[in-house]
Amino acid sequence: MISDISKHLAGIAQKEGIEADAQALHVIAQKADGGLRDALSIFDQLVSFSGNRLTYQDVVKNLNVLDHEHYFRITDSIIRGDIPAVLVEYNTILQQGFDGHLFVAGLGRHFRDLLVSQDPRTLPLLEVGEDLTARYGDQAQHVDRELLVRGLDRLAQCDSQYKSSKEPRLLVELALVQLCRINATEDPSAQKKSPDVSVAAPAAPKVTVPAQPKAPVPAPAPSIPVAQPNAVAAAVVREPSNTEYTPKRRLAGQVSIKGTVAEAAVEAAPAAPLETDSGTGMPASSKEVNPALLLKVWRDYALKLKQSGRDSLHATLSAREPRPDGPGRVVFNIVNAVQENYMRAEKPELLGYLRRQLGDPAIDLQILVEAPSETSRPVTPLAKFKVLAEKNPALLKLREELDLDLG
Repeated sequence: MISDISKHLAGIAQKEGIEADAQALHVIAQKADGGLRDALSIFDQLVSFSGNRLTYQDVVKNLNVLDHEHYFRITDSIIRGDIPAVLVEYNTILQQGFDGHLFVAGLGRHFRDLLVSQDPRTLPLLEVGEDLTARYGDQAQHVDRELLVRGLDRLAQCDSQYKSSKEPRLLVELALVQLCRINATEDPSAQKKSPDVSVAAPAAPKVTVPAQPKAPVPAPAPSIPVAQPNAVAAAVVREPSNTEYTPKRRLAGQVSIKGTVAEAAVEAAPAAPLETDSGTGMPASSKEVNPALLLKVWRDYALKLKQSGRDSLHATLSAREPRPDGPGRVVFNIVNAVQENYMRAEKPELLGYLRRQLGDPAIDLQILVEAPSETSRPVTPLAKFKVLAEKNPALLKLREELDLDLG
């Protein structure tokens, strides 16, 4: 389609006596995005501005299109793994007034054109001018296909994250560094070096130490078997001999008293908290947590989850209230494995939000799974629903949508 529009513009330029570069007409066709009417309008405006001589440089300048030379130079630097050259070239592009998002899309299109240039069967998919076809073919012979495929994937990620990033320039620079590292790590001739050692240390002189008499080796202490807190270990019977024991199989239907006691001890153990290490490595906080402020921040976070469509997690956070438990410590109770999975995945983001809103970067959040309590069985429908909703918070959303009255 682009080539057809370019040929049509070339015919019009010949009839009107306008000298136009083929590459310039191809850029106009690309800018029109496959629309012939838009291409004719752009062509007419450029001719009225430039006169009877339409060059590639005039078109690139007036249409604010990034020159192909930038992409060729950056790709050559990526092939060599030259990170400084890539960053300097990208800085030059930004200084010329081009948008970083536009550059990412253009580099992705350049990688795509190089990929289709590596196989004769895909050459018809190459939508560039005839002057650039030879250049693409030459550069495609020097770039590895794996680099192009992984590079396209990384550039697609960068493109999707660009608008939401607070540091878009850093995001693009990181993507370019990673592209250079892809080619460097795949080079079989590259020698792996430690990043912390630049020069090999000289060998230490050999020192002859007189031999010391060997001290007598004490006899090993007899090993004492340790009982395992599960039924499988309890079913293993050791032979009263020094030889290696052979586990005996317990017949079906038999009951292990030792294993039953061990299982009861495990069930009676206190509730184990989820992991609380945030990975910051900072000392524990000594600042007291304001309960009212904690509850407000907690409810605000739950409301944001509901607004983003995460109703199950919103129901989990709204089912109970967090409570301060000493300086810089917040405790939140849950009742089942479903809520545990929700909180395990959400905890890093939730903990960071609490630290920012409460103004305490060392605050800690501990999530406890409560042991099932022996209470009287619920009788009323509302009491039964509350028990089920604690186990599956999604029922709260179902009740709201169906407007159920459990009276």
